[in-house]
Amino acid sequence: MQKNFISGTRIFFNHFLTQISNFINKQQLTDAHTCYKVFSKEIFLKLNLKENGFSFCPEVNSKVARLNLEIKEIEINYNGRTYSEGKKISFMDGFYAIITLLKYGLLKID
Repeated sequence: MQKNFISGTRIFFNHFLTQISNFINKQQLTDAHTCYKVFSKEIFLKLNLKENGFSFCPEVNSKVARLNLEIKEIEINYNGRTYSEGKKISFMDGFYAIITLLKYGLLKID
């Protein structure tokens, strides 16, 4: 089994979701659905977060965009996991991410 697992399909759909997120939120992110996010307590309290799982990222990005804050990306290195190693993301997570982008980014629901 390959340690540095990379799925071409997953990369394609991650890029696709990033492009949708960038369009809706008027951002220029290279990877909109990362697992590390850091911000001050004041910003965190303004976001009023509601989503769980993979939908957390598009909610944060959309609500940060509505506050007209810039997201600074910092490159990290990591070893991706296979599904047998605990990777849990699925096709449905991408579908929910699009719904979340529409909800918080396009419709601006709080």
